[in-house]
Amino acid sequence: MTHLLITRGAEAGTRIVLSGFPVSIGRDESNEVSLQDSEVSRHHARIKQNGRLFILEDLESKNGVYLNGDKILNSIVNNEDRILIGSTELVFFANAQDIHLAGDLMALEFSYSEDPELSQPLHLDREPPYSGAEPKRIVLSHAIDQISADYGATKEIFDCLTTFESRTDMKDLGQSILKSLGAMIPGCTKGCIFLWDSLGRNLVALSSLHFGTQKENFAISKRAHQDAINRKQALILIPNVTDSTIIGQARIIIPCMSRGEVIATIHLETSQPIHVLNSFAISQVIALAAKATPFIDNLVLRREQDVWLIGMIESMIATIEAKDTYTLGHSERVCKYSMGIADELHLNRELKKQLMISSLCHDIGKIGVPDAILKKAALLSNEEYEEMKLHPVIGAKIIEKLPNAKRFLGGIKYHHEKFDGTGYPEGLEGERIPFFGRIVAIADAFDAMISGRSYSGFMEAPEAIEKLHEEADLFDPEILKAFTRAWESGLVTQKSDTKAR
Repeated sequence: MTHLLITRGAEAGTRIVLSGFPVSIGRDESNEVSLQDSEVSRHHARIKQNGRLFILEDLESKNGVYLNGDKILNSIVNNEDRILIGSTELVFFANAQDIHLAGDLMALEFSYSEDPELSQPLHLDREPPYSGAEPKRIVLSHAIDQISADYGATKEIFDCLTTFESRTDMKDLGQSILKSLGAMIPGCTKGCIFLWDSLGRNLVALSSLHFGTQKENFAISKRAHQDAINRKQALILIPNVTDSTIIGQARIIIPCMSRGEVIATIHLETSQPIHVLNSFAISQVIALAAKATPFIDNLVLRREQDVWLIGMIESMIATIEAKDTYTLGHSERVCKYSMGIADELHLNRELKKQLMISSLCHDIGKIGVPDAILKKAALLSNEEYEEMKLHPVIGAKIIEKLPNAKRFLGGIKYHHEKFDGTGYPEGLEGERIPFFGRIVAIADAFDAMISGRSYSGFMEAPEAIEKLHEEADLFDPEILKAFTRAWESGLVTQKSDTKAR
């Protein structure tokens, strides 16, 4: 709920709920917020909303409008900011706007199964016992030993592993593993790889594959997966047999082991009678699953590293936003606009992931800028501006120690470089400016204009885009065209998201 609390003046203690915007404030009773203060003009100020932003404007009042002690004409107002109108002080309250982009980063890194029936995690606690015959259990080491002396089977497994090495994201890896396993099982109709969350005891579908033209439902037995995980053994589920008629499909459940613990399970289904599933073919499938497990494990570990990295970055962003009211939400919006540009340029998933981190962190160096400069709502002096210009270098020094930092430093250190060479910190020109720096520069300039500051004013989005084109010599022309196309097509909006498209 958005509201104003009068903390000083004749009406101190009054709480005013703001149910809609724009909201005019003044002495005249026609205002949405009418104040009994002789020093307040009849129509003194206005608060309007643009997306998630709230803008405070001076309506050419006699005594001016002050935000956190600074006289302003047009500026963002944030949660718990103090507004002085005449002799009346009001505090603005709005719901906090936190950044939570870790899930979006993971959406770029991992594309889980698109089968609707597998879209929700499978929880494995307290599953009922088997309703039919007990499954056939296979010790993993015994299965691997069975094929180790067979040159043909070993070579086939090795050939499959060489294809896994080139896979850099989990969906591609999962699809490749399932294709290879399915080729070894006669009549294989479908397969799925689940990641195992041992803390929550959940299976999350990572990748699924249908080998036939018809996408039939999976016959998932949570009890069988729980059994395979607990015993660390593969299982074969034999279809029920009634009057010599086979009902259902044979299923194979294989646990994937790393450092003695299960990290995933593989579910395969086949339409062939059970006698066709000879033990050697099953052993070969189990051996390949075992050899493929390190590839899954590597990407899982990378995901955990990325979750840690983005969590630390979000903590730093939150620290800056607590220090600088203008920055609240700015980093997130610049990130979203940058991702829209990335989509328009058709960047691959890895580049998009690095750009997301780079754009999110672009202003992180402001943590090293003095509060008196950072929070100043008026125009900075030359000396103050020179100190503010240090924040890209400070940010780069903070970030450069993070894993793989060189991949995303460009948007942090060089987002204030200009294509004509007039920017800072190094005065780079044209394509000498790192690619991410050229993208973030446009996203940052656009958000600065539509967000507004006391010395620049607030612009509507079309006006801001027109302004970017008027100053086109400052930006990479191809990236500016991509941003414009993204905006015109609706790919970039003030409500745009960062999920993979």
